[in-house]
Amino acid sequence: MYFGTRFSDLREVMKNLLTNGKYSDLTISCEGTDFKVHRAVICSQSTFFDAAVNSGFREAASSRIDLPEDDVDTITRVLTYCYLQHYPVGNEPDTSSFPLPLLYTEPTTGPSSVTIAQSHLRVYIAADKFNIPNLKELARCQLVHWAYENWSSASFPSIVQDIWCNTPLHDNDLRDRITGIVAENIQHFLAHADGKSVLINNAESAVAVLKLVADREAQLKAAMPAKRRKSTLSSSAGTKAQSPGS
Repeated sequence: MYFGTRFSDLREVMKNLLTNGKYSDLTISCEGTDFKVHRAVICSQSTFFDAAVNSGFREAASSRIDLPEDDVDTITRVLTYCYLQHYPVGNEPDTSSFPLPLLYTEPTTGPSSVTIAQSHLRVYIAADKFNIPNLKELARCQLVHWAYENWSSASFPSIVQDIWCNTPLHDNDLRDRITGIVAENIQHFLAHADGKSVLINNAESAVAVLKLVADREAQLKAAMPAKRRKSTLSSSAGTKAQSPGS
């Protein structure tokens, strides 16, 4: 009980630092928004930011890091995670202030489902860029969970396309998990015109899906009792030998 209370107190302290920027010694700027943050919190979790403030270049001298290629919603989530080990995703809030509200109802299906998946994917890509391994793992788990919950949705093929095309080439972990989910549900995936297009446009990933499907088929055949397998083969041969007119 004591430790739980103390952890809750620490979380409240971190939340206050995140909200009011008190004692801030670093500014991270993105799309016109300045985030007043703390080096000890941010740089201890990200080698990207650590290198930026210890490089001897302009960022170190000015205590300011500009991120012109990133979007403010994703950066807000990244920085929120650094303080609270959690980032919110849900209906897109007003991002004119920092941080985002901390509590959301996060539907896994419905009209906003694809937006949620896209937000997790952007966090995953940003976590790789800024080298924040724990955040990357959290975003990966969120995406895999979303995929298991939404593989039958109409939006699933478009998210698969985004993951296969936009995740870092050196990182196969998320791609492999999504490829496995596609293979497990290949008939449903092919029933969507978008699903067919995704496979056609991503030949390497399509081959990986096909290999998984073939491997599972082989495992099923190997697990089938020999007598039943022989009966199945004999039945199949008899059907082929039967003439259309008989």
